[in-house]
Amino acid sequence: MATADLLLELMSSWIDQREGCARQLKKLADELESLREKCNAGECVGNSVSVVGAACLLGAGAATLFTGGAAAPFLGLLGGVYTGVGVTVSVVSKLTEHFVSSDTMKEAEKIEAKSNDIAQRIQKQFDQLKAEIKKVSPSADPDEVDRGVMTELLGAMARRSGLKMEIDVSILHDMLQRSAYQGMNMQLNQSSMIIMINVFVGILAFFAFRSSGKGSKLLIAEGTKQMIKQMSTTGVKTAFKGGAMVVGGAVGLAFALPEAVDSWKEAIKKNHVTEASQSLRDTADTILKMTRKLREQFDSMREMLQKLARVKCCIENRDRTYEDQNKLMEFAMEQCQDPDVKNWLRENVFSVEFFYLVDMFNYVKKELDKKKKKMDCGEIDIIFVAHGGIDGFMMSARTLLPLPTIKDVLLYSPWNCLINGGVAYGIATGSIRPWHRMFVCAQRGCSVPSNGHQPLRSTSGWNSMRAAAGLIPKISVSPITSSEDGAWKSFEFLQAQHGQPERNRIVIPFIVPGAISLKIPFFVVTLALALVLFFSRYRATVHLAACLGRDKNTFFGPEILEQYTYTIDNTLMKTSQETQNRHRPVQSHEKSVG
Repeated sequence: MATADLLLELMSSWIDQREGCARQLKKLADELESLREKCNAGECVGNSVSVVGAACLLGAGAATLFTGGAAAPFLGLLGGVYTGVGVTVSVVSKLTEHFVSSDTMKEAEKIEAKSNDIAQRIQKQFDQLKAEIKKVSPSADPDEVDRGVMTELLGAMARRSGLKMEIDVSILHDMLQRSAYQGMNMQLNQSSMIIMINVFVGILAFFAFRSSGKGSKLLIAEGTKQMIKQMSTTGVKTAFKGGAMVVGGAVGLAFALPEAVDSWKEAIKKNHVTEASQSLRDTADTILKMTRKLREQFDSMREMLQKLARVKCCIENRDRTYEDQNKLMEFAMEQCQDPDVKNWLRENVFSVEFFYLVDMFNYVKKELDKKKKKMDCGEIDIIFVAHGGIDGFMMSARTLLPLPTIKDVLLYSPWNCLINGGVAYGIATGSIRPWHRMFVCAQRGCSVPSNGHQPLRSTSGWNSMRAAAGLIPKISVSPITSSEDGAWKSFEFLQAQHGQPERNRIVIPFIVPGAISLKIPFFVVTLALALVLFFSRYRATVHLAACLGRDKNTFFGPEILEQYTYTIDNTLMKTSQETQNRHRPVQSHEKSVG
C-alpha cells in the first residue's frame, strides 16, 4: 500500500528533523557562549529555572509517546530528562533581545513547525492505513486490523530494502506467544524472527501507534519494553506510569515554542551561560544518541529482512549450493526449540530427503498461488499420504508443530493400527467421522476375533497434536510407489469414482525418485512444510493418511493409552460404506496404506 510506504518516509523525515534539532541546540550553545563574551554579563543571582528541559522541548515540539490523544513521537519527551537542572544567569536585556531574534532561533521555530506537522501526518497515516484495512476486510476485528497495519508496514520495509516478500505479522505474533507459552528463556532462546517482531513493534511504539485490539496491545507492550531497554543505553531515564511509556517523567504535555522562549529569556537574564550552554550540548548529544539508536533499529530490521530474503531464495531455488543448504538448515534449527529436531537437522545437514520435501512443498505452494483467486481463504488442509509406522522413542506432540504456519496435525488411526485406501480417501475428502471407524484383523487366519481388535480405550474425536498433552511415539514415514502400491491404487479408484476433495484440501502423496527410499521422521515433513509456508499467505492443518503400526521389537508402556488409544497387533481400520458414497465394499484384508 502507498500509505505504508508514505508512513516510513515520514518516520525517516521525522528522524532527520530530530537530528536537525540537535544541531540547532549545539549552535544555540555556541551562540550563548559568544553572546556572553560580547555582553560581558554581570554576576549570578539567586533565582533558578529549568533551562535544559526547555531547550530540548524547544527542538522536539510535541511531548508524548503513548497517551490517548497526543500524537508526538518519543524524543519530544526528552525535556523531562534535564528538567530541574538549576542554572542561574544574569544578562542584560540586549543579550536577551539578540538571542530571541537570532537566525538560529528562527531556524528552531521552522524545525518545530515541521516536526509537529510530520508527527500529525504520521498519526493520520496510521488512521488512514487502518481505514484501508477495514475497507478491504469490513468484518475484521480490532486485532485483525492492527495486524493488517503491521503486515503492510513490514511489507513496505521489505520493499524499501529491495525485497519481494510476503510475511504475515500474525505468524510472528504467534511465534512470540508460543515462546512465552512454552516457558522459554526469552533472553537465551530468541530466534531471529522473535527478535525481529520485537524490534518492529518497538519502532511502532516509538512513533505512537495506537493499537485497538487486546492482543495487539500486549504485543506493543512487549515491543515497548524492548525499546525502553534499547533507549536506556543512551542515558534516558524511563519508567512506566499508568500503562503509558514515561520518559523523564513527562507525559501528555505539548510544550509550545513561545513557552520555551520565555524560559530561555529568563535563563539568559541569570548569566550562568557556561552551564546552560554545556547542558544544551549534552541534550543535543542525547538526542543524537537516541536517533542513532532508532536508525540502528531500522538497520537491524533491514538486515533481518535481507536474511529472510536469502532463506526464501534457498527454498525456491532447486539448484542449491552447499552454502545454500547450510543456510537453510541453520535457519530451520534456529526456529526449532525441540532438541530432538535440532539433533536430526544437525546430523542431516545435506539430507536429500529434507530438500526433496522442501522442493515438493514449494511446488505445491506455487500451484496454489496460481489458483489463489479460486481459493476460499488462506486456510488450507494438507493431506499427506504415505506409508508410516511408530517406534518406542517418545517425543513431545508439539514437535510436529514447528512454526505457526502449521495450525494443527491430525492423526486418525489409533496407535499401532493400520489403515486402508478407503480411510485415506475419507481423510482426503474430510468425510470420515470417528463413528465411521471399523476395526478388523489385517491378517488372514488370525486367531483373535474381530471384536478383539477394537481399540483399548474409546475416543470421540481425532488425535489433535495441538490439543495433545505429553509425549507421543515418534512417527516415521516412507514413500509410496504409485505403480505398484495396492492401497494407493484403491485411493485413486475411489477418487475417480466419487470425486476430488474440495479445493482447499490438497492431497500430497509421498512419491519420490527411486534414489530416495529411506524412511524419515514425520516431524521433518511438517518442518519442511512450515518453512515453505512461512513465505506465503497460507496456514495449513496437516492430516496424516498413513498407518501407525509398530514393528515387532517396539514396546510401549501404559502411558500411550493416556495420550490417545491403542490397538493390538495386526489391526486394520476401515470405514463404513457411508463415508465412501456407496462405492464398492472394502474387503477386510485389503492392502493397508502403511
